[in-house]
Amino acid sequence: MPQDTPASPTQPPTATPSGTGASGQSPPSPPPHIPVVAGGRAGKVLDEMPPDNPRLVVAGLEPQPRSWADVPPDILGAVAGRLPRAEDRARMRSVCGAWRAAALLHRPPPPPLPLLVHADFAFSGFSPDGAATGARRIPLPGDAAAGDDDDDVRCVGSFEGWLAGVRPNEGRYFGDGECFLVNPFSRDVLRLPPPSASSHFVDARSRSLPIVGGSGVVECTINAAHYVMSFCKVILSSSPHPPGSKCIVAAFSVHRNSAKLALWRHGMASWCVCLGGCISKFSDITFYQGKLYVLSDLTTNLFAVETTDDDDDSGLMVSRVERCAAVLPEVKGSYKQRWNLVEWHGKLLFIARHFLGGGVGWHDICKVGVYMVDLSTRPLRFTEINTLDGDCIFISPCSSKSFHASEYDDGVEGDVIYFVDGHLCHAKNGPPLDKFFMYSLRASTLAPFAADISSEHASRAPDGKPMSPTWLFPSE
Repeated sequence: MPQDTPASPTQPPTATPSGTGASGQSPPSPPPHIPVVAGGRAGKVLDEMPPDNPRLVVAGLEPQPRSWADVPPDILGAVAGRLPRAEDRARMRSVCGAWRAAALLHRPPPPPLPLLVHADFAFSGFSPDGAATGARRIPLPGDAAAGDDDDDVRCVGSFEGWLAGVRPNEGRYFGDGECFLVNPFSRDVLRLPPPSASSHFVDARSRSLPIVGGSGVVECTINAAHYVMSFCKVILSSSPHPPGSKCIVAAFSVHRNSAKLALWRHGMASWCVCLGGCISKFSDITFYQGKLYVLSDLTTNLFAVETTDDDDDSGLMVSRVERCAAVLPEVKGSYKQRWNLVEWHGKLLFIARHFLGGGVGWHDICKVGVYMVDLSTRPLRFTEINTLDGDCIFISPCSSKSFHASEYDDGVEGDVIYFVDGHLCHAKNGPPLDKFFMYSLRASTLAPFAADISSEHASRAPDGKPMSPTWLFPSE
């Protein structure tokens, strides 16, 4: 990931906004038609920079060396506002202090376009036309990388500029041994308790909660004597920075066909582990208006999970689990559905892909439905919508978010949903199918995107299944 270390302002930089600086080649000459004045003194204003010589030539004077830092700030500000990719913005800020300062002084540009982060922490840039740049590995900070070999680390979630990573124990049946949050831009690392632990805490606390409006109970334990988990999705309620924030981390584990929900916040020495009842094969989980919502793939029910601080300050504990009765919309002729939960303009959306019988690929989708859900009614009321007011939605197995595409004026199309489908694979040990596709609500059409991404970064989960990339939404 590009860093913001300024280069010397008196020498041509080794990183440029065009994306070629990392190769070590000589930087390109400044673009033509940029008026400049030699030496900051009265002199002839040149209308064009000689393309083969990055020096000013003024009548009657010897050629004078020029610095990248001398590019006028207003031009730098205009350039900064036209860079939609996070990696290009980082390269521009790294040229020198003058470029960084100029970029910060001018009108803030729209948020950068999302990045595709592969399971092995390689990332690809995303273009407005749906193309993707070649994948490059994110160098993990020393606090996140236990050794020189990071091949066994996998990315299992993201929130804003943060990524969630896990490292498995030796042996596929022993679960994950490490868990951490890392910000690849600031290099901050937050270590979380090991997902799998064997301890003998005498202060273990348990709670059995009946499911309100449903059947069964949910068993929750803090400081459990023994548990084994392998995280497949980690989400955050808010930013984990600064330390001591109210951020809640929720992780879903599926290990040897056993599902668990794990919760954590700052100050806890172990996870609050929940199982039973609604904790079964899940379709999606999300935080919404202070609650954690779990959508079950088996019962197609939505469950609301509320938390509170435990009585003896030992950590976060689940205080209530409610079944929100739902009759999910169906499409005549469809064989199965896949659901995702996304917050959009303060509303909770259900996004469904309805498949024809036996279909597994995006070309077998017979309908993509976007439904606004009313959580105040029982059963839940669904209203189908056919516009996102110019916004986009990005969906992947480990992260989903709406995006204000209307803030861009360079061709970013609104009312589009970009899918990274984690279910698309031939077999447990087979290569992934074409899992990048986009759906236009305006045209009601499906099309592939990012087809040029190499499969060499397709990491596999402990059960051998290929893992999918996740969307990362940098803040700058």
